[in-house]
Formats: sequence, structure tokens, C-alpha cells
Amino acid sequence: MNPLFQVLFDPGEHSCFADNPKGTRVFPLDHYNKQRHGFFSINPLDGTRDRDPVEAYHHPLKPRRADANVTVFRNILVEMDKDTLADQLAIVNDRGMPYSSCVFSGGKSYHFILCLATPLESRAAYDDMVMRIYRVLGDRIDPSCKNPSRLSRSPDHLRADKMKFQSLKDLRERVENSVLENWLQEQGSLSGESFSKDWSKPIETAKHIGSDEMIHVPLYRTTWEFLDEGAPEGEWNLRLFKAACDVFQKGWALDDFMTKAAAITGHLDQNDQATIRSAYRRMQRGTA
Repeated sequence: MNPLFQVLFDPGEHSCFADNPKGTRVFPLDHYNKQRHGFFSINPLDGTRDRDPVEAYHHPLKPRRADANVTVFRNILVEMDKDTLADQLAIVNDRGMPYSSCVFSGGKSYHFILCLATPLESRAAYDDMVMRIYRVLGDRIDPSCKNPSRLSRSPDHLRADKMKFQSLKDLRERVENSVLENWLQEQGSLSGESFSKDWSKPIETAKHIGSDEMIHVPLYRTTWEFLDEGAPEGEWNLRLFKAACDVFQKGWALDDFMTKAAAITGHLDQNDQATIRSAYRRMQRGTA
């Protein structure tokens, strides 16, 4: 087994291994192939079933990458891409952030993973811990990496778009929970802070009316899931179009959704941008 996965996972666990940032298929750990798989899901996934098949095309017996299918809340991803590679290392080292692994993405960032010696007991506890870490590190952090089924870059894989290898820069042991808690408190983040939300409810987004007046309108649950988790293989374009129609109908600006959608996988290609603009034009005609 790849040394990175020996630290992040326990024997018998499963993850999503994918050749693109939209992948959802779940495999045993020994199915990882460094030539094919440039991505992996940071936390273990249910390898036997889909616990929350929310769409008609989902099947209860077909495992997929989704937050609802995370079985162990052990690993937290920290990524920064607003600073140079040297500055990213300096920020982590200067702050003394404990971590278990550091992988060079083959592009403009390092992926740091904190692998906890004792997994967190729930999604709510996981969300709270992620938020505490992100708040300590400030606005340099990519907040789209917050969810537990997030994809990260796999080591020893040649990234075709950059023609550079993704490489393991540092590998350590799992982080004792007490060590992380002590570090957070030293940084001013107190134990007992709660940032979690009810993940069963639709998120709310602001819609401008006039110059200052705001109202809050809920997005559809499937839109929230797409923004948080992406889409299964073969379903990306349809889910992107539906989500775009939903947010534009509820007042989002085109550029705002472009930015949010790009954060899901790290990029939007020309087809993605065309799909979003098509949805925008349709909603503009519908409200004209």
C-alpha cells in the first residue's frame, strides 16, 4: 500500500480513487493505481452501499463518494493557493500547525492533511474542528476543502495538465487529539466553540433588492449537495446546469456562481462555463 494511505487509513477501509476531480467511484485501498488515479477522497467511505441515494439515478447498493457515506471522520484537509509555495510552507511552519502529510499538487499548492489519532465522533464535531483550524489560519485557506469526502491529490501521479508529478513532500504520524487541541488553544481557539449547522436543512443565500435591502432565500437541497460535494461521474454537466438555474433564479450573480462552481473541483473548463452561461440566459429570459 502507498505509504501515505498507510497513515491516513486503516486496513479494510475504502476511498474514492479517481482520474478527475469529479470522480465518485469507491474502491478498496489496494485498488489505487498511481498512473491512473490522481485523486483520492480524504476520509474512508462506505464500500458496500450508498447511505443517502438522493437522486433517482443513485442506487442503495452502489457506493459513491459523498459526505453522507463517510464512515470515519479522521482526516482534515488544509490547502492554500493564494500564496507562493514557499510562503505556504512558511505559514504552516511559523504557526507550528501539526499535520500528518504534505503533498505537492503538481500546481500551485501543497495539500496538508491532519490525520487524527482518535477520529471525531460525528459530522458536527468534524465541521467544528475544521472551522476552528481554518479560522486560526485565516483567509489564506481554501474553504471549499472543508467537507469530509473532499478529494485531494495523490502522490507519485503525473498531472497531465501541468506535466508535473504530484509528490509526497512530508509524511509523519497521526496527530494526537490532545496535541491539536493544545495548538488550537495556543492560537486562541477555545474548546467548546460550536460552528456547525444543521446539514439536513437547505442553505440560505442572500439576494440583493435595491442597494442595501436583503432577503434570504433557500437553495434546493440538491444544489447545496452539488456545491459541497460535486457530482457523480457522467452527471456533472446535468447537475451543474440544475444548480446554476437554481442559484440564478434566486438572485446570484453570474461571476459569483462561476467562482463558487470553480471551487468545487479547482477549475472550470470551456464546456462548464458554457453550461453555466446557458443556465444564466435561461433564467434571465424567465424573469424578463
